[in-house]
Amino acid sequence: MSELDQPLIFISYASPDKPRVLPYFDALEKEGLNVWMDCHKLKAGQNWDFEIKRALEKSCLVVAFLSENSIKRRGYVQRELKIALDQISEKLYDDIYIVPVVLDDSIEIPAELKSLHMVFARDSDCTSQIINSLTFQLNRLGIEMQKAQRREEVYWTLTTRRESWDGLPGYEVEFQDIELKSERYAGMPDISVLIKAWLVGALLSNREVKFEQLPEIFNYGQDRFLRTNTFDAHTSGPSIKGGVMSIVYTIYHYGAGAAHPNTYYHTYSLTLEPLLQIKGLENIFVDEKASLKVLQQYVRDQLKSLKYEGAEYGELHLDADWIEQGTESWSNFSSFAFKEAGIDILFAPYHVSAYVFGGHVINVPYSAITHLLKTHYRSALRLSEGIPG
Repeated sequence: MSELDQPLIFISYASPDKPRVLPYFDALEKEGLNVWMDCHKLKAGQNWDFEIKRALEKSCLVVAFLSENSIKRRGYVQRELKIALDQISEKLYDDIYIVPVVLDDSIEIPAELKSLHMVFARDSDCTSQIINSLTFQLNRLGIEMQKAQRREEVYWTLTTRRESWDGLPGYEVEFQDIELKSERYAGMPDISVLIKAWLVGALLSNREVKFEQLPEIFNYGQDRFLRTNTFDAHTSGPSIKGGVMSIVYTIYHYGAGAAHPNTYYHTYSLTLEPLLQIKGLENIFVDEKASLKVLQQYVRDQLKSLKYEGAEYGELHLDADWIEQGTESWSNFSSFAFKEAGIDILFAPYHVSAYVFGGHVINVPYSAITHLLKTHYRSALRLSEGIPG
C-alpha cells in the first residue's frame, strides 16, 4: 500500500507548542504511520488554511495536543478541534477518533473532550499510549469495514491516483478510484465505471492547461501553489441504508490565481434492487412541490439556528436571506446522501452562507419525510411498516 492509500492521521496543536510536539511526530512516523503535521507537509506558497482543512477532512484519526496555548487562546487549533468534533457524529460510538494529549496539567479540559480517554505528556509511556491507541483504532476500522461489507454483501476498495504538471499555470490532480463488487447485486461494477468516468473527465479537463498557457499572467518566479490548478476528490466509501447506497466525494479545488480555494461535493445515490441511480432528490417524492416546502422549512430552520463565535463580533448567525436564496429550488438540493437516520443535504461554501463559515451538512430525519416518499423508495429504505430496518 502506497503512502497515499494509507489512513491519514492529523496532528492538531498550537504553533507555540511546535518544539514539544515534533518528537511525537517523529515517533509516529518511525512506527510507519501516515502522519500529517503542517510544519512538515505544507510547501512554500501553499494556502495553509486550504491545506489544513483538506488534510483534516481526509484524516481518519486526530491527535489533539492540549496546552495553555491551545485552550486559552482563540486560534486555528480551536477550529481544527471543532471540525473534528463535528465529525465524531459520523463515527461509531466506541470508535477512537480524537486522541487528546495533555501537555500542561494546569489546563481545564474542554467539555466536549471530557468523555474521551486522555493521554498525559507527564507519563513516561505517553508516546507508547498514543501509538497503541492509534494502532488499535486503525485495526478496528479495518475490521469494521470488513464486517460492513460482509453484512451488506457489497465490497469495495479505494485506490489513490495522483498526477501533476508544472506550468503557467500547471495542475495537480489527486482522486480516489472506488472499485465496487457484489455477487448479490448485479451490475455493481457499472457504478465504479460511472464514477471513474467523472474522475477521469476531471483529470482530462485539468490537462487542457497544457495548451492554454498564460505566461503574461503567471511566471516561474511565483510560488508553485499560486500558479497551479488543484483538484482533489476523496471519499470514505459507500454508506448503505436498507437497499439504498450513497457515495459522497468531497472536492477541494483551487484555480491558479484565485483569491482562495473552495470545497464542494459530488454525490451518487442508487437503489440496489434494481440497481438504478437516483439522479435528483425530487424523484423520490410523490408530490415534488409539497415535499420541497417541507425540506426547505426543515433545512432553513436548522441553518438559521447555527451559531458561530467571531473574535470581534461575538456570536454570529448565518444570513437569513442567503439561506433562503440557497434553498429556493430542487437544484439547491443536488448533493445528498442517504444515511441511517435521515438524508444528508450537503451545501458547499457560498451556497447558503459566506465563505468564512465553510460548508454545511444538514441531516433531514426520515420521520419528517417518510409520508411524502414514493412507495418503492420507502420500501428500499426499509421505512415501510413490516419491513425490517
